[in-house]
Amino acid sequence: MLVLGLESSCDDCSAAVLEESADGPRVRSLVRKSQDELHGPFGGVVPELAAREHLLQVRTVVQSALDQAGVTLAELDRIAVTRGPGLVGSLLCTFSAAKALAWRSGKDWVGVHHLLGHLNAARIASPHLPFPALALLVSGGHTHLYLAKDWTHLELLQKTRDDAAGEAFDKAARLMGLGYPGGPLVDACARRASAPGPRFTAPKFRDGVASWSFSGLKTGVKLRVEADAILATGGAEAPEVQALCRSLQDTIAEWLLKPLPGHAEATGARSLILSGGVACNSALREQAKHLCDRLGLTLAVPEPRYCTDNGAMIAAAGALLPVERDWSLNADSDLRLTQG
Repeated sequence: MLVLGLESSCDDCSAAVLEESADGPRVRSLVRKSQDELHGPFGGVVPELAAREHLLQVRTVVQSALDQAGVTLAELDRIAVTRGPGLVGSLLCTFSAAKALAWRSGKDWVGVHHLLGHLNAARIASPHLPFPALALLVSGGHTHLYLAKDWTHLELLQKTRDDAAGEAFDKAARLMGLGYPGGPLVDACARRASAPGPRFTAPKFRDGVASWSFSGLKTGVKLRVEADAILATGGAEAPEVQALCRSLQDTIAEWLLKPLPGHAEATGARSLILSGGVACNSALREQAKHLCDRLGLTLAVPEPRYCTDNGAMIAAAGALLPVERDWSLNADSDLRLTQG
């Protein structure tokens, strides 16, 4: 089965052609247009600009994916597209394009939840992963831990109460004047540090509900930057900035992984799936590997190009889902993930 996958939930416009078989998914092509340069001067994504840019990009991105895969629209079996959640203007660009292509060509189509896409990014390299699995899906917009019963059924275990881990990276990088997007810049700077800076204090929750919080971490970085001018002006070459970046990313990795042993024991999980843009972080990957070795879990982490938002992960999820029959369906910026 050949699937065209489209993704534009935020600021990346991407299309991919994926071939699904009994051996699992094989990516035939992947095209991704980044808007980092467009949004960089603003220190974050401007929704209206992102949507307009997607309108300009989507036709070229789709055609490039088909050309690189050496297939035509007529040869496809179905079209998969992100339905939500995300920025509604951005979502509408590829969602409308996918429905139009499906209508014009008479192809089946399927709307995909963005987090199911991130889950199935791991299936590209690990199609025969043992289940049940813990799925830690971490990006600029999400920080969720699920119990995955298979590649399409997730049960929420815990999530952030406020900001996502990826947002903490972006805000901290902005405070230190490193640029945008923050995750890769903080990671590169942290790897140059000879030692980490002072540790951050972990949040405590009086209600006992398992969750994360990263708003206080952003405040902690802000207070340190305000107390030491070199942290705001020194740039990536300053040892003080490198040490703060090291402390920041070590803290985020530690906080994310700390509850996993308890969840693994309670659920009988056999694997850990780590996906989403933050899964590109070197400290998180390294600590996750050590944790899985200690717990006897199989670790599945997608290649970096499949961790960030991309059409291949949407095609991989869409290959497993039932096709849509309701042409009135529209993009949904707050789309709920059906538990199962």
